[in-house]
Amino acid sequence: DSDTTNISKHPIYTFRAHGQMYHNIRSFGKQDGLDRSHLELYFYDDDPSLEHRYRSCRKEQCQKDKEVITQLVNILHGNPYSEHLRSMGHVDDVDDYHITLNLDQRMDQRRYNTPTTSEVAAVWVEGSERRRQFENSVILQGKNRDIYGIKSYHGCYDALSYPLFFPRGELGWHTDIPKEGVPYETVMAARAARLAHGHNNRSSNPFGGRLCVSVRDYYCYKLQMRPGIFNPILFGKRLFQQFAVDTYIKIENSRLDYIWGHQDKIRADLYQGLVDSLHAGEGRADSVGKRTVLATSFIGGPRDMRRRYMDAMALVRRYGKPDIFLTMTCNPNWDEIRQELYPGQTPQDRPDLVVRVFRAKLEELKNKLLKKDILGKVRAYVYVVEFQKRGLPHAHFLLIMEGRYKLTCPEQYDRLISAELPNKKKYLELYKLVVKHMMHGPCGALNPECSCTKGRPSCKNHYPRPFNAATLQGKDSYPLYRRREDGCKAMVRKEWLDNRWVVPYNPHLLRYFNCHINVEACGSIKAVKYMFKYI
Repeated sequence: DSDTTNISKHPIYTFRAHGQMYHNIRSFGKQDGLDRSHLELYFYDDDPSLEHRYRSCRKEQCQKDKEVITQLVNILHGNPYSEHLRSMGHVDDVDDYHITLNLDQRMDQRRYNTPTTSEVAAVWVEGSERRRQFENSVILQGKNRDIYGIKSYHGCYDALSYPLFFPRGELGWHTDIPKEGVPYETVMAARAARLAHGHNNRSSNPFGGRLCVSVRDYYCYKLQMRPGIFNPILFGKRLFQQFAVDTYIKIENSRLDYIWGHQDKIRADLYQGLVDSLHAGEGRADSVGKRTVLATSFIGGPRDMRRRYMDAMALVRRYGKPDIFLTMTCNPNWDEIRQELYPGQTPQDRPDLVVRVFRAKLEELKNKLLKKDILGKVRAYVYVVEFQKRGLPHAHFLLIMEGRYKLTCPEQYDRLISAELPNKKKYLELYKLVVKHMMHGPCGALNPECSCTKGRPSCKNHYPRPFNAATLQGKDSYPLYRRREDGCKAMVRKEWLDNRWVVPYNPHLLRYFNCHINVEACGSIKAVKYMFKYI
């Protein structure tokens, strides 16, 4: 992602996916005139294979140590998939063979079957006839250049996609992993009953979470940190980011497949037909067809966002306009994150750790606002959690205060909100926090390449703000905070900035949470529309 890898001297790597991800596997033959790649590398003898890998790295200008590559090859020697494929190098007429990957493993092969490599990894059959050995399989054939998809519900999905995370070819998630205490026979009986009724939605949990482990539960287990136990996934750095995104897409696909298979339960029939299409403004016959409706429980879907917006507007109608708009952004340098990093890691290498700590901080913020009434008694609230492109989660809160705690005059604004640099001599700790977290820019004429100014004549957030001797009520429902011209300045990213660049904050919350936490008074429903701007 060039937008985030070039923003500073210490770039942030991000792995993003747009739409569906596909994991494909090619057949194992080598076509004349083409270099060997992917599975074909396993048919080399050890030394030529290693030299080919090293030569490829040099071509890509990757400064990799030959000894490291040797270690990686040795690690994969115990991988049943690579062992079996490597053994195919001794077959004379490879075109007369094909490999069938058993993708319908209803039990852990290493536990219930004879522990031989061929049975664990694959079955290869003599002859050219494409005979199916399993109901759901992937067949790799000689010099056939076809690409076969590995589905997310296949047990070999993780081992084939991320061999360094699963070097022994461990069986990954599939739909028939029983929960603790559930006999495997019970799972098989339920599976047979489901198939008897014609339900074969393999990519989602078939029993509603009652008997089998869901894909979400499985990967929550895999990403846990356990003292004294080495977890290679947590050391993957950039590959871990790809794995995390891939895993989330797998979880989301499981939910979508469940919704697709249960349209009758969410009353999708009410959305079908010509009348609905015409009411929606569809006048062409080719645009009228069957619609798959997302349930309101699908987070981020249009019905979910619309429901949240309508709920927020209902609160406004019942309790009045919001009084405080608060934004809290994750700080990757929190002690709770730094203390749990492994040697050589940075926060961007551990997205799992960052979001877990942020979640804990978010719960503490809710406790401060709603139970300890740090800003006053809250009558109603709504909040959303979003993720920035550079990977840092943040939360937006809208608070509707009880009558005597509503902000109605400049004196009440100044009591809770500050938009000035504190006195450095009297409040040194707070001064450092404001300079670190609450200074906008520099942007505009000082830095035309800043993201908020690039391609614009001025900052889109209207910084620098004008000096004000006292807080005034603004025209757009937001007040003009007190920003005195007192000569107080701070060096921020090689520029001297004064009070005009300070983002409004609450001193207590800033000191307590040690992160960017913007607090502003508002008296308009525009903030509700901003929170649900994706509708």
